[in-house]
Amino acid sequence: MTPDRAPAAGRPAAQGRLRERPWTVEDVLARYGLGLALLLLIALFGAMSRAFLTADNALSVLRQVSTVGIMAVGQALVILGGGIDVSVGSVVGLGGMAAGLALRDYGSGALLAALLGVLAGLLVGLVNGLVISSLGVDPFITTLATLSGIRGIVYIVSNQYDVRFPELDAFLFFGRGHVGPLPFQVILLALVVAVAWLVETRTAFGRSVHALGGNETATRLSGIAVERVRIATYAVSGACAALAGVLITAQIAIAVPYQGNGAELDVIAAVVVGGVALSGGIGSVLLAALGALFIGVLANGMALLDVPSVWQMVIKGLAILLAVGLYNVARTRRV
Repeated sequence: MTPDRAPAAGRPAAQGRLRERPWTVEDVLARYGLGLALLLLIALFGAMSRAFLTADNALSVLRQVSTVGIMAVGQALVILGGGIDVSVGSVVGLGGMAAGLALRDYGSGALLAALLGVLAGLLVGLVNGLVISSLGVDPFITTLATLSGIRGIVYIVSNQYDVRFPELDAFLFFGRGHVGPLPFQVILLALVVAVAWLVETRTAFGRSVHALGGNETATRLSGIAVERVRIATYAVSGACAALAGVLITAQIAIAVPYQGNGAELDVIAAVVVGGVALSGGIGSVLLAALGALFIGVLANGMALLDVPSVWQMVIKGLAILLAVGLYNVARTRRV
């Protein structure tokens, strides 16, 4: 009898038993569903409107998406870690108002005003994280309270009036400037997404965020400083929301007290459409930003086709439900 052949050198002995299973429709949907849906949407609107597939419109979409995309990155980190931050709409207003007041009342420079705005949001995020981690208050309740409280503070410091400030070219550049053909906001979005993706996928902090959202108890037992990780995610979310507020203020050259009202809904929708599970631990900041782009393309296409605003709301809601449903089906069948 011929003896069995030994496994080839360097080849795992169990390779024959552990063959990779063939890809299924569920695998494709889970990994590439959003990208395919975005391409299909672009093709559909391109066929229906000549104005859609133009360079000017593409840049317009990217500019409109930039602030929501930046906020979605911060929100995604929070949700990946098992939390949620519904205060971001008010933090947008706080960031813009802080920058506007710094320019008007203290004569600060453009960069300092922008940094003060971002710092204000970061501090709110730190407070959210500390309350949730130290006092054990539910994330939704904590950030809902912050949503109301911060909006009230913005109304108080502005006396509920728009704040007009010296229109420094350097500050307005943040919202209106271009680097070559690209709007500065779009470049900033790309930088934020790239840095966040590298942190998420290449650092211990990023792995800890996913672990925290997947199983907090196991993460704590493994020696990871769960509280620090959670606080950091909320700080990043607050900073991203305030940065968006600064960009909007620089674009319209005025700090508006109600700026950002309802923005939390658009941001959470973008994250969910991007496939980030609200239960935590599943998804990525890159896909969250892509979710913001999908919603932006959908809104832009419907506007070009003169779809009534009430029907735009209905279609947007259905798109979110469809995306979440497809992700859930794909994930369930892959298990």
